[in-house]
Amino acid sequence: MFEATLDDISLFRESIATISELIDEAELHVNSEGIELIAADRAVVAVINFAFSKNAFKEYKCDQERKIGINLSSLLQILRRSQPNDVMKIKLDENKLNLVLEGESTRRFTLPLINVSKEETPEITKLEAGFSSAFTVNSEVLNSGIEDAELITDSVIFTVRKDMFNMSSQSDVSSTQLELSSGTEAFKVHEINEPVRARYSVDYLKKIFKARKLSASTKMAMATDYPMKIQFEVPLKCRLAFILAPRVEES
Repeated sequence: MFEATLDDISLFRESIATISELIDEAELHVNSEGIELIAADRAVVAVINFAFSKNAFKEYKCDQERKIGINLSSLLQILRRSQPNDVMKIKLDENKLNLVLEGESTRRFTLPLINVSKEETPEITKLEAGFSSAFTVNSEVLNSGIEDAELITDSVIFTVRKDMFNMSSQSDVSSTQLELSSGTEAFKVHEINEPVRARYSVDYLKKIFKARKLSASTKMAMATDYPMKIQFEVPLKCRLAFILAPRVEES
């Protein structure tokens, strides 16, 4: 049995909206602690690690672990139909997911469960073992840097030292750069063993940073020419993390 009541739909909606930028379908794992998802996009450029805690729900009952295959676009369409004061009730039947939006009216939706074709997902723990730096950056500042880079080219170089965070992009005729000093509210260093530098896709970063509404600050981890971890977190309620593969340096 799985039944839950959610009175803050926005948190779940914004999470699913970002995830659906990268994957169309998902296998959600429902257990006694909440809802979890680990998946990669079709190109295996980005790995998604999502956890929505039972603490985020007004009521939560799950007496058996279940895997729920769902079309994320269809789920998101329903979540976007919610009004600010609506409460959503979720109930899992044998082959369908029932969603009820209760507010000034009561609206009922049914989504079929589907078989999800999963891409081979790299082991997250092995990837995380390779990081040599950890830091936090203001989410809106980062998003501004990504939007600046998009004006110039399709990739952006991150360079991080103990005293400085830098994003830069360059084409044949134009360039852009964003720089932050450590120790400010916008950039806080947790651990940097050595300077790190890597290039990443602007398109993927744009999709990932749709999750900035979840958190004013973004936790990040890097190593030189290595995948980057990007994490948005609402303490005790929600964690949405991505591991993004680097772009091969252009000659």
